[in-house]
Amino acid sequence: MDVDLEHPAERIWRALTEEKLLSQWLELPEFAPVGEAEVTGIEGQRRLAMLWGNDELSTRLVWELTPTPDGATLTLRQSCVYGEWEDEQREELRAAYDGVLHERLPAILDWLAFQEVDLNAPAPGSPAEPITEVIPFVAPDHRKRRGRWVIALSTAALAFVAVLAVAALTRGGDEEPAASPQTDAPAPSPTASTPVGVAGLGTGAASPSPSVSPTTATPSRSPTTAPPRESTTGPAAQAVLGADYETSQQRLLGYEGTVTVSNTGNGTAQGWTVTITLREGARVTDADGAEFRRDRDDDERFVFTGGSLAPAGTARFTFQVSGPLEAGPAACEVQGKPCS
Repeated sequence: MDVDLEHPAERIWRALTEEKLLSQWLELPEFAPVGEAEVTGIEGQRRLAMLWGNDELSTRLVWELTPTPDGATLTLRQSCVYGEWEDEQREELRAAYDGVLHERLPAILDWLAFQEVDLNAPAPGSPAEPITEVIPFVAPDHRKRRGRWVIALSTAALAFVAVLAVAALTRGGDEEPAASPQTDAPAPSPTASTPVGVAGLGTGAASPSPSVSPTTATPSRSPTTAPPRESTTGPAAQAVLGADYETSQQRLLGYEGTVTVSNTGNGTAQGWTVTITLREGARVTDADGAEFRRDRDDDERFVFTGGSLAPAGTARFTFQVSGPLEAGPAACEVQGKPCS
C-alpha cells in the first residue's frame, strides 16, 4: 500500500521512528504492541525494516519514503515470515491500514507541523520589524499648573542655596590668614584693635606680640605616611562544574541518557549549561530535570540548562532520544569541558 502525504519526508520519518509517535497512529488488529517490534535495518531517512507479529504469525514490514513536489509518498510492503494469511484476515488488515495511513498518520503529522510553527514570526508580506506609533501624553490643565508651582519652588530653593554659598565664600574671604613669623616684623601698636575672626584672640584691645627670632622657629614636619597594610582578602570564590554521562536505557529506535552535573568549586554557580551532540538523524524528544532547545547552527546539537548549584552540589537530568540504533551521543560538554 502507499499514500501521498503533504508533509516533508523528515516529518514523516519522525512519525515512523519515534516510539511515542509511532504508538499513537500505528495500531493494527491481532498484533503485539509497537514497542515489541524488532528493527532489522535503516537506510538514511528513507527506508525502515522491522519484524512484527505474534506467536502465530510473524511479518516483515518495510517502509519507504519518496520525496514529491508536494511532500512525500509513503510505501508499505508487508510479507509473512512464518505463518499464513487467511483471506478474511488479509481483508481486515488492509482495511485497518487504510484508516491508519489516511486518517491517523495525517493527524499526527498535522499535529507535528503545528508544533513547528513560530507564532512570533511576522506574517508573509509584513515588515520584518513591527512599527509602533508613539502617541504623546498630554497632561490635564491642573497638572500643568501644579508642575509650574513645582518648578517655581525648585527655582526659589536653588536661588536660596546659591545665596548661602556666596555668603559663606565672602565671609571666608574676609578672614585674614595668620601671619608667618618674621625676624624684622615690628610689634603692633598697643592701641590697635584686633580684627574679628583671628584665632586665639578675643574682642577689645590687643596686647603687643613679641617679635619672633628666626633661631627659635621650629620647622614644620611633613606628616609621616603609614606603610600600606597587606591585604588579608583571599581569592574570590569560584564555581567549578563537571558532568558525568551514561546511557541509562536502550529502547527501540532510541535510548535514554542521564547526565549528572556537579560543582567541585568553593563558589555557587548561578546556572549551568550542558551541550549534547547527537548522531546523524537522532533528536531529543523530551527531558526531565532540565530545559532544552535545539542549537540553531547544528541540528544534531541540543543545549540543556539548569538553575543555581551550590558548592559540593549536584543536579541530574534525563533526556529521551529517538533515531538511529547507536546508543549514546557523539559528544557531551559542560561549560565547554567534555563530560566524563
